[in-house]
Amino acid sequence: MGNSQNKLRKAQSVPDTQALSPDASFVREKSRSSQRLNDHRHKDGKHGHSADHADHKIPVTEALFLPHFPLRGEIEDLDFEVVEVIAQGAFGNVLKVQREDDKQFYAMKVLEKQQIIKENAIQQCKDEAAIQQMAGEHPFIVKAHEYWQSRRNLYIVLDYVPYGELFTLWTFHGAFPEKLVQIYIAEMAMILDYLHNNGVIYRDVKMENILLDARGHMQLTDFGLAKWLQGGNQTRTVCGTLQYMAPEVLSVYPYDHSADWWSLGILMYTMLLGKYPVDAADNHTNMATRVFECDFLLPGNFGDDVQDVINRLLTKSPRRRLCDVSTLQDLPFFREIIFNDLIEKKISPIEHVPEDFFPMTGVSWAPHLVEHRDKDEFDGVSSIYFNCFSSRCQIFLCSRQILPDIQF
Repeated sequence: MGNSQNKLRKAQSVPDTQALSPDASFVREKSRSSQRLNDHRHKDGKHGHSADHADHKIPVTEALFLPHFPLRGEIEDLDFEVVEVIAQGAFGNVLKVQREDDKQFYAMKVLEKQQIIKENAIQQCKDEAAIQQMAGEHPFIVKAHEYWQSRRNLYIVLDYVPYGELFTLWTFHGAFPEKLVQIYIAEMAMILDYLHNNGVIYRDVKMENILLDARGHMQLTDFGLAKWLQGGNQTRTVCGTLQYMAPEVLSVYPYDHSADWWSLGILMYTMLLGKYPVDAADNHTNMATRVFECDFLLPGNFGDDVQDVINRLLTKSPRRRLCDVSTLQDLPFFREIIFNDLIEKKISPIEHVPEDFFPMTGVSWAPHLVEHRDKDEFDGVSSIYFNCFSSRCQIFLCSRQILPDIQF
């Protein structure tokens, strides 16, 4: 396994609190299940209620999350049956649930308001739900069907994706064939292009946030660090996962959507070699030093075409970095990929790897297949569906690292 020398631990993201969302439009019609999930009328008519027609004073803990999270009942009062807990996180659990009327399975985040308020993450949760619902119209993004609040909790209902995630596939194989890397980088580039054109910066591209569908296509999830950011604007909060963060983010400079394209380059390098190009440091300042000292050169057995993509994505100056899907798809490394066919899923990842590469069993499979000596390193790993917002993950900004010869 390509990762046998490193701990097989999922990276934790650094949290942030976001700004208010602009209006966003949907790209395609909602499915029937989505329409049913967004129908707030219930069989007995007593669980749904609106802030606009409330005849009593709304508690502060409810008003804080309006209007993004409409008022409804607890899950036990609605038409969902809890099957099992599939994840635990700092704000609550993620449940596998079944809707009683259509018998479909969904993943439901149940987030504790008290903890969200304590962590000062109210706007962060509002934006996560709104962005993921907008972005879920993309074929490579997990769809969020609806969200609401009760007195104690927030609820977010997502598609249930049971076929595992990219991280566990990577830890099992150690590295991916170049053809599979071509497909996955193309898919992620189209995802980023869609998000950026809709005024969103994702800020947490990493394998842990990429689920796989039944044909091996990407399903991006976890928008906890995403932020509404229109083209031409910048932000400066240090957040993300250290080994994927762009040098301008690590150095506490203002940054824009180009930071996501750096993370795409790290993703590509890691999938090709089975290891990260730079070991994680203990803080963002030391990580910035390591990144600026790294040349990101692939071994000699890789061709010039693949190295050219790495060079363009991992350009340390964001002004010169490759930052659009049109340029990317014209590079020689991607000459065999027809991007329009890929987004229409006419090209399938499972058709370009050995038959047993994707053991798609309908369950999260990889932790059961790793060798025994690696099993303990999966213990305690959080689920594919949940992001850690714990204050213990915070990076505290105390300095700006000024590094020479890089024009931010």
